[in-house]
Amino acid sequence: MTRARAVDRAAACLVVILAVVNATLLPRSLSVILEGGPAVDWEQFVEAGRRIFASDLYEVSETYGYRWSPLAAYGFAALGPMGALGWRLLHVVAALALPTWPMRLVTLAAWPFWYDVEAGNVMVFVLLAGAWAIRGNAIGIAGFVALSLLVPRPLMLPILGWILWQRPEWRIPALVMAAVHLGLTLATGWGAAWVEMLLTLGGEQGSPNNLGPTRWLGSWWLLAGVPLAVVLTWKGRLGWASLAVSYPYVLPYYLLMLVLEVPDRVWSGVRARLQSRATA
Repeated sequence: MTRARAVDRAAACLVVILAVVNATLLPRSLSVILEGGPAVDWEQFVEAGRRIFASDLYEVSETYGYRWSPLAAYGFAALGPMGALGWRLLHVVAALALPTWPMRLVTLAAWPFWYDVEAGNVMVFVLLAGAWAIRGNAIGIAGFVALSLLVPRPLMLPILGWILWQRPEWRIPALVMAAVHLGLTLATGWGAAWVEMLLTLGGEQGSPNNLGPTRWLGSWWLLAGVPLAVVLTWKGRLGWASLAVSYPYVLPYYLLMLVLEVPDRVWSGVRARLQSRATA
């Protein structure tokens, strides 16, 4: 067996394993959604929207822990009336708004997407903005920079770095957006509390939902993960780079970033490969 054929078979086995895992977990999330089960992350966001007008926005309890920008909390206060159903439907709209049909179909078939819908998180919106941003779309770039400021996560750094590297015309606008965000955050009076909250990150690697290497290696993973993310970003593999630098964990919906690795011409590529094998 040639090396190339061995690699193909190993890749095929991995795809089959992932497909089985996906097919096993996807019905569970769909069942929760269809039965109107709680969107736990959405409920946190709505609660943050309520607390932004009180005095305990960043007060952590067993059932509550908001970590994003206070400006995002104002946004969730405005979005609250749409309810969990409206928020979940907006996720599907976002999936259908991805740049290519291969990306849309892979997303809609992937359990991490439906886990995001089930929980009511925001990862599909990060994916949507990132997918358009790396294609040079101005709205996508502005949206991704805004999300990086409002709902910052380390996994967003590779795409943000790639934008500032490949699109130098966006460096000053991004800096202006950051300055405006900083000014408005300070004006809310929640700036110091938010920074204090961010400094507490890092102690949750042992979460059962953590699918990343930090679950076993803890913060030591960053010694390999950061350089790996830099190399992957340089090579344009932004989906993998995002997961490599994700900290303190890789939650199931973070895997949505791998949709960025789906080639635009995936179907024609598969067809050409099958045809070449048939004639070999």
